[in-house]
Amino acid sequence: MPEEKSNDKPAESDVEDPWAKWKEAGVVAREALEIARPMVQPGTKVIDIVNATENYIREKATGIAFPCNVSLNNIAAHYTSPLNDETEIKEGDLVTVDVGAHVDGCIADTAFTIALNPDHEALVKAAEDATTIAIKMMRPGAKLNTIGALIEDTIEGAGFKPIKQLSGHQMKEYELHSDKQVPCVSGKSEVVIEEGEIYAVETFASTGSGNVSDLPNPVIYQLLPIRVPVRFKGTRQFLGIARKAYGEFPFAERWIAEQMGHASMKMAIRELSQNGALVAHHILAEEKGEFVAQHEHTVLITEKGRVQTT
Repeated sequence: MPEEKSNDKPAESDVEDPWAKWKEAGVVAREALEIARPMVQPGTKVIDIVNATENYIREKATGIAFPCNVSLNNIAAHYTSPLNDETEIKEGDLVTVDVGAHVDGCIADTAFTIALNPDHEALVKAAEDATTIAIKMMRPGAKLNTIGALIEDTIEGAGFKPIKQLSGHQMKEYELHSDKQVPCVSGKSEVVIEEGEIYAVETFASTGSGNVSDLPNPVIYQLLPIRVPVRFKGTRQFLGIARKAYGEFPFAERWIAEQMGHASMKMAIRELSQNGALVAHHILAEEKGEFVAQHEHTVLITEKGRVQTT
């Protein structure tokens, strides 16, 4: 965690910027997202967007903080391409791209939604406006439930529903989802923001009820920092790959599938999940026929307010 001090003014040349790596990660994530933007066109394969953004992050940063998500229409979060994914963007789709990068554990998380059907532009704007308003409120002493209420009011004022189960989140070094949350709805908990904290501020606007459910067959996993006994040789191979390359950051099943056999990988996932050492980030979806838009930026909390890195 960087020192809790303001860096609103340019640092003197002989003073190290405590936020430097967080800002560097923000630049990389923002640039990766901009690579994706012109690719969001009918006929583009989702896996091509995923590969383009992830390869850029690998080249420019220490690593990927979360696999590139490309969510179509009613999918709210946690879809990344499996190996050899043939999914294509179609005419009229609503397309969200969400990327995460880290520099020595200092993280940036950012996302946009593009409407290929003009009828969905108001939904996209609702998420953008909600995120913008939330970021303006991010400062020491601000109550997170108050910010959640503003997000909810903004999205509902535009005629849509916020996703109740999804929220922004505090981040720490090597910890993508930390203690505090920035809810998309009002609540009773009066947790306050403190100087020196880092947040991913993300909002989700829906044409549906504002409730998402888990889909089967997750494609993103995360190892927990515990040791468990394993029986299967393939599980030891899986652990060797995942621990060395991804640590405690979430990773795509696709990344493992590129390095070991499919059947062995699936058996390893089953054993580690049963042992409690592996958790799935399930694909989250609204009802079919509904649409979800997302907008996200990363902010650093300074003495007088915040600095947006993405």
